[in-house]
Amino acid sequence: MKIGLVGDTHGSAEALKKIEQVFTGVNLLFHTGDHWQDGVYLEKKMGLPVLAVKGNCDYGSQPSELQLKLKDKQFFLTHGHTYGVKFTIKTLLARAKELGVDYCLFGHTHRPFLKKEAGIYFLNPGSWAFPRGKEKYIGIGLLYRENEFQPFFVQG
Repeated sequence: MKIGLVGDTHGSAEALKKIEQVFTGVNLLFHTGDHWQDGVYLEKKMGLPVLAVKGNCDYGSQPSELQLKLKDKQFFLTHGHTYGVKFTIKTLLARAKELGVDYCLFGHTHRPFLKKEAGIYFLNPGSWAFPRGKEKYIGIGLLYRENEFQPFFVQG
């Protein structure tokens, strides 16, 4: 199973086109918010399920958090702004522990982030539309093998 993780697309046509090209062949796509409607577009365009949460720049009834199980692993998807992720992941770590998840997926900072702490993977795909930092990744890929999802950055 292959999963793509994107976020903070902010309606950028260029970012969406790049995502379509780079994530061809994935089985599922996660969108960490800030223009979650881009997830709806990608779902139709790419013909695959897209799970999206709303971010601080979004409106509507879309959930701000999702938790799900895939291949016996627990995932938590949030934009992250309510957890202060621009400064630290401590509050998000506490929430991830409380939920008992294996993978915590978030956005908001526009900076790519991949770290395993307290046995939990924390993954932020950054933003192709408005990147911050040195690297301009299109997202993060997760490939299931050896009984776990192995994360890696995806160049655009």
